[in-house]
Amino acid sequence: MAEQRKNKYQTPVYGSLAYDLDTLVRERELEEAGRIERPRPQQAPKQVSRPQEKVQARPRQKVSPLVMGGIAVLVVMVMALLVGYVQLTEVSASVSELKGEINRLEVEHVALVTQYEQTFDMSTVKEMAEAAGMSKPTSGQIEYVDLSGGDSAVVYQADAGDTLERLGQKLADGIRALVEYFK
Repeated sequence: MAEQRKNKYQTPVYGSLAYDLDTLVRERELEEAGRIERPRPQQAPKQVSRPQEKVQARPRQKVSPLVMGGIAVLVVMVMALLVGYVQLTEVSASVSELKGEINRLEVEHVALVTQYEQTFDMSTVKEMAEAAGMSKPTSGQIEYVDLSGGDSAVVYQADAGDTLERLGQKLADGIRALVEYFK
């Protein structure tokens, strides 16, 4: 019998290893097909009396102060994060404006450096001088100064009384400054 059941469930597989779930249902239907069903006597349903249980209300849960503190800290941190994002956005906008201004100033710098270099360009200086009516001096207009002679310098000494007066004046100014400081 064990061999029959063993062979009974072994069916060849053609391309799919999935279980055929309807096989067991069909076999059960075939086994029960020859049986005659006998009506079962109706039994009255038994009524089991259970003692009535009182529904107890669950006691109200109290929230821990630690949890409330944690929630408060979390809310504060979220608000700080939002304020930080707002400040970051403002700073980013100002950085963008400053970069634009830097680019504009670099262009202006290049133009000013070019203009400055043109002022010292010899051909430009020559053109401007000729436009103003200037011309090169002729050989009759050039004079040479000879400084080959000896050099001399004279040092004058100031009066001693003048030095004492200046020293007294500085001392008086210093005393006035101290008096004004401590007033």
